[in-house]
Amino acid sequence: MMNSRPTKKPDAQRGPFKGLRSFIARIFASKAFLGVLSLMVAVLTWSVLVASDGTLTRQRTFSSVAVSVTGESSLKSRGYIVMDDITELVPSVKMTVEVSQQNYSRVSGTAYNPHFDLSQITGEGENELTIAYSSQLYGPVVSCEPSTVTVNVERYITRRVPVVLELVGEAPDGVYLDAYRTDPTMLSVSGPQSLVSSVARASAKLDLAALSADRMTDRMSLDIELQDASGAVIESDKLEVTNQTVITESIVAETELVPAKYVPLELDTLITGTPAEGYELGEVTAEQTELLVAAKQEILDAIVYLTTDQPLSIEGATGNVTGYVKLKRPSGIENTLPSEVAVTAVIQEQSIERTFRSVSVEIDGLSDELKATLSRDRMTVQLTGGYSFIKGLTTDDLRLYVDVSDLGEGTHVVPVQIRIDNAQEFACALSAPEISVTLKAK
Repeated sequence: MMNSRPTKKPDAQRGPFKGLRSFIARIFASKAFLGVLSLMVAVLTWSVLVASDGTLTRQRTFSSVAVSVTGESSLKSRGYIVMDDITELVPSVKMTVEVSQQNYSRVSGTAYNPHFDLSQITGEGENELTIAYSSQLYGPVVSCEPSTVTVNVERYITRRVPVVLELVGEAPDGVYLDAYRTDPTMLSVSGPQSLVSSVARASAKLDLAALSADRMTDRMSLDIELQDASGAVIESDKLEVTNQTVITESIVAETELVPAKYVPLELDTLITGTPAEGYELGEVTAEQTELLVAAKQEILDAIVYLTTDQPLSIEGATGNVTGYVKLKRPSGIENTLPSEVAVTAVIQEQSIERTFRSVSVEIDGLSDELKATLSRDRMTVQLTGGYSFIKGLTTDDLRLYVDVSDLGEGTHVVPVQIRIDNAQEFACALSAPEISVTLKAK
């Protein structure tokens, strides 16, 4: 048998990725790659060690952490109150805290509860407060912005003020508000001394139009407002109104109604006496001709008019008389009537008639070239007018005359005229309103 060498196979054709594999192999075998790989392994190893070690700490910053205020009740019990709204001055803060690695992801700014503790206040005036924290369990606070606030402090006082009902509107027809009361009658007002000291009362408005004859007794809740001595409203969120330590904004008003009607005055009975001679009573007037009377219905039905036991005297009066008349108060009525009413008695002169006889008739306007003859030169005059004027006249005060200034010769019928110096208004009747006058040349 003959030995022979195996036949060498021809080289196989190269695959498409053989070059890429060679390139990658060279990179993996390079020192640069091995260095980078070593660094990455070291960093990864460090991160694993840090994550597994809870004792390591890191800093974390929180923005816009809400701020609260504590100790307000305690401060008031010490007799002080903060006038500023701290949550408006410092609504939030920016905090940087140092926390352990294991709490880093679960801690929040609210866990620290940043707040201003009013127990830091030492007295009235300006006080600077430093931010405080309820807990630093997750780690200490490194910084906080802002960390302080300056506030103004006043004395905190409490005083009692009366409750006052202010009646507005008009009650419905046929009823009268006989009585009303409030529950409570006093309230406590607490707050800054500068405000509380100016509060004079707690006022509530009672609208009479809201009352109804269907409910002769009623209870209603009314809002209150604080007022000073002049009636100006005092408003402040620093003021607190309490009723037996319970904060309140309203009171209860209890009302009682009774039937009512308007009753006329009997005016003639309000005057007594007789005027002076020649004078008489004219019109009687009163500032109110009818007055509201409230009583039980049976009493109200029996009252027809109002009068007085002490009328206004006009005895001997020669002019108007005005005075106050005390009203007679029927029994059983409520306190609706005024004690007196103003009354005026109009006193006027009487009109009288008076007759004057044989009053001479004169001629006016006669020319020097003429002479006159009257058909009658005397007549009777009847005057009507005011008493004092007519009573004071005499025959000499009367002048009867005829006017012939525009007449020529002949006989003429002319009116008789009368003249009285400083005369008041009067009426005149003559026995002959016209007479004849004959004019002739001299």
